[in-house]
Amino acid sequence: MWRSGAWNSNIATGMSIKELIEILPDPLRKRALTHPSVADPYHSNGRLEFLGDSILNHRVAELVFHSYPELLEGDLTRIRAHLVRKSFLASVGRSEGLEEMIESSVINDSVIADTVEAIIGAAYLIDKNLVLRTIDEIFNPAEVDTDELRDWKTLLQETLQAEGLRPTYRVISKQGPPHRPVFISGVSVDGEEVATGRGSSIKQSEQAAARAALEILGVRPLPRSPVEVHVGA
Repeated sequence: MWRSGAWNSNIATGMSIKELIEILPDPLRKRALTHPSVADPYHSNGRLEFLGDSILNHRVAELVFHSYPELLEGDLTRIRAHLVRKSFLASVGRSEGLEEMIESSVINDSVIADTVEAIIGAAYLIDKNLVLRTIDEIFNPAEVDTDELRDWKTLLQETLQAEGLRPTYRVISKQGPPHRPVFISGVSVDGEEVATGRGSSIKQSEQAAARAALEILGVRPLPRSPVEVHVGA
């Protein structure tokens, strides 16, 4: 059995996912890189993926919590989900050539993302601190555009509710070709249209309209203060 602390790493900074593979003993490395589609469940990476997913979400939640002291639960949840989304995990794996190392009946973003999580789980059994430093380096909350993730519709609704009002939305038009549509939506308050917004979906256009309405009303999210993050390993 592999136990955390069994590997004493002398590396002082975070490593890449591919380099994490190199610290794994051969049997554990093989298991981490083997998808359940080609092996018995106990000899593939399903269990390691479970562990890695839990570790990744917990650590990123800590990073986001300490990085954004001005944000509340909803925004924090969106930032965490953005950082650990499957497409980003897959891009990390592909950038390091992971698809060439995986044993699977099919190679796609889902398989690569699951394997990245399995590698994190496997490496955590060997060197916890090293894995946490690696996560800190790759999944950096400071690089997230929080404006793009903010729920502007909820913020507008909460702002208007204080005045006994509520926003209503309507789709004004749909433009562009079917494979790349552009929606324009308007938001009205007390029967009067106050702003419009556009996006590649109705949801995005409504968010854009809500954001524009908040700007008109002079409501802006609190500015982010510089924060020095100290997360215990």
